[in-house]
Order: sequence, then C-alpha cells, then structure tokens
Amino acid sequence: MAARDVALIGVLIFTFAIGFFIVHFAFNTITTDMIANDQINSSSAAVGQLESVEKLTNRLDYVVFGLFVALVLSLIITGWFIGGSPIFMFVYFIVVIVAVLVSFILSNVWETITTNAQFGTTLLSFSMSNNLMLNLPIYMTIVGFIGLIVMFAKPYFGGGE
Repeated sequence: MAARDVALIGVLIFTFAIGFFIVHFAFNTITTDMIANDQINSSSAAVGQLESVEKLTNRLDYVVFGLFVALVLSLIITGWFIGGSPIFMFVYFIVVIVAVLVSFILSNVWETITTNAQFGTTLLSFSMSNNLMLNLPIYMTIVGFIGLIVMFAKPYFGGGE
C-alpha cells in the first residue's frame, strides 16, 4: 500500500538525516583535532587525507536530499503500478494524515537536536537537510497528495479476462 510508503519516507529521511548529521559532526571534530595535532599531521599526505575526509562528510547533505528524491520517485512509480480502488482513497487519506502528524514530531526532534550551540558549524553544512527536516510536515503532505493522485487518478486500462 503506497500510503504506508509516505510514512516510511518521513521516517527514513529523519533516520538518515540524524545519522549523517552525527557522523558529520563526529568526523569533522575528530579530523579538526587531528589536523591541530603536530604528531599526527607531520606530513602533507596525512593532512591531505584528513582534509579529504572532511570533504567527504560535507557531501552527506546531498546524500540525504538525493535519498528523499529517490524515495519520492519510487512512491510515484509504485503508486502507478499498484492497482487502487477509489473505495480505499479514504483509508489512504487517513494514513497520510497520520504520517503528517508523525512528521511534525520528527521535525520537532530535529529542531531540538540541531539548535544545540555545539552543532553550529555542522548545521551550516546541512542546509538542504535542515530545510527538508524543518518543513517535513509540508513535504509529507505534498508527497502524500502526489501519491494519492498517482494511485487513484490514473486512467483505467482494461485488462484481459
């Protein structure tokens, strides 16, 4: 059922955003400390490797956004191929409302975690994820209605008997 997928999208995006946020914070804190240590960064190769780790973790924001886009596209594709009776549109709508309510909670948890002053520089690296997570209820509403339209408003192609 594609309605469950809407809730799954919200939970997966939250999970990956929080996970990558913590990974980014941890790796950048560790590499900054290692670069500042003269015993570890004694060669330019060591500094280059540590800086490449920082560049890699700075791209995790794009991974979260790409995952969101991929999940929305998969919802559209599966919604098109799953046969949906208009009788179940009400159930779909109720499940989407529950998913939006859950996304309010997830958005508030994200805001509570990221407003900590300790995460200031990490939050600057997660601009797309921050926008996505702070506006998650709006995005889930849009995704839910897109899924509703795709699943129940597609033309009927009379199949064989």
